[in-house]
Amino acid sequence: MFKNKCSVYEGLCEGWYDLKETKQEVLLTSDDVLFKTNLSQVLEAVREELDDHRESINENTTEIQTNHEFLAQLDEKMNKLTARIDELTLLVKGKQEDKNVKVKSLTKREKQVFQAIYKIGAMSPFITYRDIAKALSTSEALVAQYVANIVEKGVPVVKRYSSSRVYLNLDKRFREKQAKHCVVGVNTPLSHWVH
Repeated sequence: MFKNKCSVYEGLCEGWYDLKETKQEVLLTSDDVLFKTNLSQVLEAVREELDDHRESINENTTEIQTNHEFLAQLDEKMNKLTARIDELTLLVKGKQEDKNVKVKSLTKREKQVFQAIYKIGAMSPFITYRDIAKALSTSEALVAQYVANIVEKGVPVVKRYSSSRVYLNLDKRFREKQAKHCVVGVNTPLSHWVH
């Protein structure tokens, strides 16, 4: 009889442990469901916020592209307007008189920069500081300083600005005068043969 009581007691104990384990599994399962539900809500909120940011970026990109196109059109119109003003100035003044250009003597390095502008500018309507720097194996900052020095000494350099870049070349009449009369004191290809 004692044995039967122990076996009943053991059965109750095993039942108690099974019930306890089942209750823990149910608690774990409900915690998992709650966690998954919260996680999916958080992920959905993040996804919505990212979608809002992406739409905002797309709108800003479109606006920037539109502004860039507008500025390019405006730059083109400004160049046309400048050309028309030059034509009108020539019509009003008549043919421009040939000016005697006085150029102060240039240093050796300034002459090299002048020659680079003269040679590269003969092949292209406008050149950049980078083009000259590359030809002379020096920095753009130094080239910009040498160009400023050349202009101060009387060499007419035409500059144009587009998209925050400087484009330059020699004045056409000065280029012809340099080729014929070696105004700067630098032998350019044509002036070498003329003298």
